[in-house]
Amino acid sequence: TSRPVATLSKMSAVASATASRVVLRSSFVGAQRKPVSRLPGARSNGTAVKTSASWNPFAQNSNKAGIVGSQGRDDYESEDVEYYFNYMGILADEGSNDRMDALLAADKHPIDVILLFAAAEGDVPKIEEILEAGADVNVTDLDGKTPLELAGKNNPEKKATVEAMLKAKM
Repeated sequence: TSRPVATLSKMSAVASATASRVVLRSSFVGAQRKPVSRLPGARSNGTAVKTSASWNPFAQNSNKAGIVGSQGRDDYESEDVEYYFNYMGILADEGSNDRMDALLAADKHPIDVILLFAAAEGDVPKIEEILEAGADVNVTDLDGKTPLELAGKNNPEKKATVEAMLKAKM
């Protein structure tokens, strides 16, 4: 069964016309459009395809990144504290896991231990994430200091931001 040539030509014309109007969308807010034919080195058969995506590499908001809400307070475990401790390089600074282990041995909830470390480090995205997950802003470290008192200890330029975030949850 073969189709007449005229029908194939019409189908090609329709496909080309349709392809030049394709707009891809995602769940991200906003759109950036750039025809493929305008990309340097891109080959083109005369059609233009537009895509859209929104990505802000400067965003420091875990809500916008879709992270908040993915874990609740009880989803955090002592293993998460160790991952954070190592990820932030705190082990390299302190030379041992002693402080982390002592906080966990003192029956501090893992999410609260992460908050103590994140507050001192000025880690705004992590603080935002764990506050939304239910971290206790009134937790104290082994010296009786709260996250508010530790705010920005190791990152002074973040101190005011961290303090504002913590005070908003008090």
